[in-house]
Amino acid sequence: MENGIKERKKKVSAENKPVKQRQPKAEGVAEKEKAAVKPRKTVIKVEELYREYAKLSHGDEETESIKVLKGLDFVVKEQEFVGIMGKSGCGKTTLLKTLGLIDKPTKGNLYFCGKETRKLWNDELADIRRREIGFVFQDFYLMDSLSVSENIMLPMVLDKKNVRKCMEKGKEYAEHFGLSHLMKKYPYELSGGEKQRVAISRALINNPDLILADEPTGNLDSKSGKIVIDALERINRKMKKTIIMVTHDPQVASHCKRIIFLKDGVILEDLRRKGASEEEFYEKIIERMKDL
Repeated sequence: MENGIKERKKKVSAENKPVKQRQPKAEGVAEKEKAAVKPRKTVIKVEELYREYAKLSHGDEETESIKVLKGLDFVVKEQEFVGIMGKSGCGKTTLLKTLGLIDKPTKGNLYFCGKETRKLWNDELADIRRREIGFVFQDFYLMDSLSVSENIMLPMVLDKKNVRKCMEKGKEYAEHFGLSHLMKKYPYELSGGEKQRVAISRALINNPDLILADEPTGNLDSKSGKIVIDALERINRKMKKTIIMVTHDPQVASHCKRIIFLKDGVILEDLRRKGASEEEFYEKIIERMKDL
């Protein structure tokens, strides 16, 4: 009986115990959480993009229009790593040149970081190419008359930056990509992989918003190619750079977060990696390439 009375007292005590109310989050904490989920800015926005070339025919009396890009629509956000794939002649390099403001669209709109590019003067486009876009090419395009150090610093020199600052930044990127011992050498003294790492350092020296890479591993052996693609992946992940890369190699493409497949100048598919591993994404790419 005594035990029963004790149990009833415990029950009453528990029922009368005040319930803890959840306290609202402090205003500062709420603001920090909002900032943490801030949407990523749009680096590239393409709307109904066409690119055509005129070809003379019939004894140079008439021109024939060659349609290379046919009404493309897509968006690239900051910190994305996007691959562009397709058969030879599908418009991959033309698209990359258009995104890099080297070619102008025949029709449609191209926005770079919110700027409508067709409304910009040629000098403004040149400034964006030099300061806000970094280019990495299959054939490197290094200047043989300049040392490795001078090649890396070249964009800053053209921008008339302080010489000491140019040298400091050049040294920083050389160390980052394992080139410190090659700074006084010339391009013709380097291997293909070393040349491409110099080209990547040069592309990054002005801290651009976007890196455009056209077949960056195309002229390299598998070992050098792996070093270069790992470097690009590190640039995307750690330096938070947006990268758009043309490649024909599914192994290289599997490092990307997204692949845009082109066929006959149109987008066949926009494939997202999502939670897939590198191996799983590679298998998806291989399967999709069968339709190209």
